[in-house]
Amino acid sequence: YPVAACYIHEFSVVTHRTSGIVMFQIVGVLGGIYVCVCSLFVMELEEGWRWELALTLLPALLTLIALHFADESPRYYVANGQYEKALGVLQNMARWNGRELPEMTLPTEVESHSNSYFEVYKQPYTRMSVIISIIQFSWAWCYTGITYFIPDAMSYSYCYLSDFFTSTYTDQHGCTLYTKTEYFFYLAFTALYIPGLFLGGFSVEYFGRKPTALWTFWTLTGLYMVLLVCIHYSITIAILALAYITLGTVTILIWVLSPELYPSYMRTTSNGILNTFNRLGAAGGAFFTEYVDPYSMRLTVSTYIVLSLITAIACLFINRETKGSYLKDTRSEVSSYGAAGIPLSETNVLPTTDNNGQGVEVPNVEESKTN
Repeated sequence: YPVAACYIHEFSVVTHRTSGIVMFQIVGVLGGIYVCVCSLFVMELEEGWRWELALTLLPALLTLIALHFADESPRYYVANGQYEKALGVLQNMARWNGRELPEMTLPTEVESHSNSYFEVYKQPYTRMSVIISIIQFSWAWCYTGITYFIPDAMSYSYCYLSDFFTSTYTDQHGCTLYTKTEYFFYLAFTALYIPGLFLGGFSVEYFGRKPTALWTFWTLTGLYMVLLVCIHYSITIAILALAYITLGTVTILIWVLSPELYPSYMRTTSNGILNTFNRLGAAGGAFFTEYVDPYSMRLTVSTYIVLSLITAIACLFINRETKGSYLKDTRSEVSSYGAAGIPLSETNVLPTTDNNGQGVEVPNVEESKTN
């Protein structure tokens, strides 16, 4: 995910960056729907899990083949001083789109930098990196937890869900089995992520990154509080559906905002480190939900409330709004501009020098729509 999100950012114009992430995430949801559909056909077969594994291997093989035809990011080449290769990629992009590449002068010196794993938590990135880490952990805990929470709610009749699902049964080995009705329920919930992705794309571009972070996590806090008070199974299903949609919005926020915060030479590394908290949250949410649900599902829901509330408060301290700002390639750009807050001019894709070695601006290749 971190590599793919950064890759999309580095090939997209500012105005299309969010839409690229939305489409990327929609393909992921379609993958989830594909898995659900496969399960409908193979779940009753003997050793159906083997068929499931084989069917889900097909998209991975297609991806592996497709990656052989993908170019390296020109921003990656720029950040590592490989300017001729960067120019070659831009020329390919222009040719594929039937455009002329604007003239540009390649730099003669490479800015030295360290790509330490700890740099992501150093100034000027410290505050935002900590906040993104909290967002990643909280989102993953709640998303994975809810995914495991739903079948447990069916099994343990939380909030009267057994009145809606009466077909779940246990086989002779003690394994809980689900019928096609319940698989269609999962399919519907997976599809609910899609409107959340579109809502996220609209929100981060219209309201901004910080407002989106605030309203999503305050909304999640409220939804989980209602989930704590069981009223009727229809209310429970509605709350879970709204939570899924809101979590989809947070997904767009994460993968739009995170790559925008760091210069090219450390963008992927930084997002990989921050995504570690995502994986820790996913593991923790799954483990806690599965082991605590048999004893107290309300305790599980309480963890979602606490984490969402902590994250909502943390988002109040976001001090960088990256809406409308172009991606930075070097540390000196970050140092010069400081915290983003005002949309920056779209003028510098490749750092360039004139004949006297002074930095100059070049026509923006993104604005020429060569990509």
